[in-house]
Amino acid sequence: MRSVRLAAIAFAMGGLGISLYLTVVHISQDRVLLLCSSSGLVNCEQVLTSSQSVVGPFPVAVLGVVWFIVLLVLLLRGDGVSPRRRAAVQLAWAVGGIAVVFYLIYVELFLVGAICLWCAIVHLFVILQLLASVAEYAAAE
Repeated sequence: MRSVRLAAIAFAMGGLGISLYLTVVHISQDRVLLLCSSSGLVNCEQVLTSSQSVVGPFPVAVLGVVWFIVLLVLLLRGDGVSPRRRAAVQLAWAVGGIAVVFYLIYVELFLVGAICLWCAIVHLFVILQLLASVAEYAAAE
């Protein structure tokens, strides 16, 4: 099960890194280069500058940063909590993340009309995290 946990940590670090990058791109207002297509169906610029790219005053990418930081805390802390309970909390967190991913995919496809490649990679990390959480929960005593 150690390899599943290490994979989950790697997925979380990858998602955190991309979320931080997208946050910096969003906040910098074109001072940081967005390394992605800006035409056609894959159009990160269209997605990241749409009105759906913010929740109140916060870029969606900031919410990704928070989600991945909480995930890393859940993955790295183990003090005094049973493996089963810890796995259940991680699984619940991952299910919440998947719900948000499904909503964001809907927004990209049907409201914005473009896909952000970086966002798609983050979505993949969340899906992989869910699979790792299911595996860890199933193996927990």
